[in-house]
Amino acid sequence: MSKSNSIKKINTKTLSPPGNLLQLDNIQNKSSSSIKYKLPNSNEGIIEVYQDNFIQELINLSILLEDYNYIGMDTEFPGTVFSVDNMTDDFYYKTLRQNVNKLKLIQLGITLKNEKGEYPKNYPYHTWQFNLEFDKNKEPIHPSSLNLLKQSGIDFDNLKKKGISHKLFSQYFMVSDLVLNPDIHWVSFQGAYDFGYLLKFLLGTDLPEREEEFIGLLDLYFINYYDIRILVRGNENMQRGLNKLAEKLDVVRVGKIHQAGSDAMVTIDVFFKLKKSGFVNRQKLEELKNVVYGIGNGRDNTETINYTHIVNNNDYQSSNNNGGVMFTNMNSLGKNYINMNMNYYNFPLILNNQMSPLAQP
Repeated sequence: MSKSNSIKKINTKTLSPPGNLLQLDNIQNKSSSSIKYKLPNSNEGIIEVYQDNFIQELINLSILLEDYNYIGMDTEFPGTVFSVDNMTDDFYYKTLRQNVNKLKLIQLGITLKNEKGEYPKNYPYHTWQFNLEFDKNKEPIHPSSLNLLKQSGIDFDNLKKKGISHKLFSQYFMVSDLVLNPDIHWVSFQGAYDFGYLLKFLLGTDLPEREEEFIGLLDLYFINYYDIRILVRGNENMQRGLNKLAEKLDVVRVGKIHQAGSDAMVTIDVFFKLKKSGFVNRQKLEELKNVVYGIGNGRDNTETINYTHIVNNNDYQSSNNNGGVMFTNMNSLGKNYINMNMNYYNFPLILNNQMSPLAQP
């Protein structure tokens, strides 16, 4: 898909914020002295953002982007509720598309750093945890994902009462300077689902049917983006879940795992640790820029079969709610697709509710 076609689509959308709300126009001309914040809502560098402080905090974040243009990003979502019916080269994207189109985002975490890997100076926090409106009794969510997120401290009662309206978030996210900005660098870990949910907000409609079109839209909106899972691919010592990788690199977690703010911090800290260690140099970053694990050039079907799992993608080994079992319900998935190389994390594999003998450890 050409970028000109994508731009034409964008111009047909009415994505400007409502006139009766505080505008984000010309925020790039404001200085950091105009930032407003409330210290009581800050916890170890993480600010909790709900409907009541959403617009002001998005302004605060956007003002800082000029000097702190590296974004660590993570999302929390209802898991993988829907599965595709057949195996094709792009089955990962098809699964992603079906779930993102039918499910709602729960949290978005954004952490800011500058090109030296420094957090914002003289500022009480560097991470925004956006809590979106979500009613667990009405919205589809996999039970194991729900349990995992509850155990991680996500307050679903607050999400229902105080969560940010998805419509409001969509309108303001588009004009926040976070996207369509060539100076911004996005960093994720296994970020296809993360970018997928954000792209749905930006488009105001379902994700495109074709994987190629999806990648073209990512290039258009996010411009510079990196996936740590791609950066460490091929290195057996590094190629694990985010939490295991962080431990290996001596990254200290602040906050709770499986909350988007904490995971966003770990993501950007891991990224700069990899840069500082020399594991990722400028040439490698340029070569692997705009490649996301599981789709396009990031496709690896000998591994991505694992990611039809039932919880979020960041860290398999901490998903104890399902007894360490990986599930898939792809109807046409036969034994030829199941082997220990695919089952990279050595989980027992449940195929259509039956244990596969080839996948047993």
